[in-house]
Amino acid sequence: MIAYCPSSKFRCKAEQSPLRCPLTGAPLEFTDMPLFDPASIEPKVGGMWRYEAMLPVVHNGYDRITLGEGWTPLIPDRWAGRPLYWKLDALMPTGSYKDRGICVMVNWLRGLGYEALADDTSGNAGASLACYAGRAGLRAVIFVPASAPAPKKAQIMVYGAELVEVPGTRADATHAVEAATCNSREMAYASHAWHPAFLLGQMTVAWEIWEQLGTVPDWLIAPVGHGGTLLGAWRGFQHLRVSGVTNKLPRLIAVQAEPYTPLYDAFVSGAAAIEPTPHVQTISADGIAISYPVRWQALLEAIRFSRGMALVVNDQEVAEAHGELASRGIFVEPTSATIAAALKKTSKETIPHPDLVVGILTGHGLKKPPKV
Repeated sequence: MIAYCPSSKFRCKAEQSPLRCPLTGAPLEFTDMPLFDPASIEPKVGGMWRYEAMLPVVHNGYDRITLGEGWTPLIPDRWAGRPLYWKLDALMPTGSYKDRGICVMVNWLRGLGYEALADDTSGNAGASLACYAGRAGLRAVIFVPASAPAPKKAQIMVYGAELVEVPGTRADATHAVEAATCNSREMAYASHAWHPAFLLGQMTVAWEIWEQLGTVPDWLIAPVGHGGTLLGAWRGFQHLRVSGVTNKLPRLIAVQAEPYTPLYDAFVSGAAAIEPTPHVQTISADGIAISYPVRWQALLEAIRFSRGMALVVNDQEVAEAHGELASRGIFVEPTSATIAAALKKTSKETIPHPDLVVGILTGHGLKKPPKV
């Protein structure tokens, strides 16, 4: 498999791939992937590894590391007066959608011989990496903003990872992990934002939705910080189309939370690039409090190509949607509730009621329970 930068002609073997294009600084993606072959699906295999034939990772003799991640429920519901489906990716081994990408990335990096893995995170990616690194017998070092929710920090530590609390913002945590790994041959920067193997794992949510529905939805909505879940799903649906499995692609809805709205601002203004929103502010949807999404260019291109949209919500709207979802038996963290809040702001003219809508709920409510 080949790693490439969409904005340059740079290509290199995946085993030697950096996380950034040396010419443009943009994040890399994998290409030259095996075509999606429905006949290669292993229905008796639990979770997302039913698609192992389409998920080539570097094994080097190791058994696959898995905790049964993937194949999460897709449940019908009515919300804001319209029928839709919720994809419950909160129901993962660590309670977060990030288990898809982290699992593939850990399998990949262990096959390359790394002994330790590090990442910067607001909590969910760190808990997932701590979990899967522990399962693989690898050391994990997780850098988090000191303000990260206590339940998320506790979950990281319970898996045995080293927790490094960094004063300041998510960007400060990123700078700290980059400094710790830049010259290391033993510790990999297992970045859920930058590593192409993470995005590869996130493609599986599209394949599951297609298999569970028997079709491609008209609309797909997800919260966007760095955008791994929405872009990964888009790449997954694109791969189905390139492979001749379907001729349809969903229209994308990216949801951001005030005041961290760089993607929304660029989309609404028609700008060719985003402007970072360097706020230092605690919001309920902490999982998407990202000032500068590293894959912003690919995200903007995907939303525009799909004839989709970007929406923004505030803390009050998130709190109301969060409570209403919970009262209906769906307990998610506030970051997930952003998409429910955003859907309340759409009209039947914007999204006609007969259209098939799927919303990805990304994190479990116990990640950030309400104060009682």
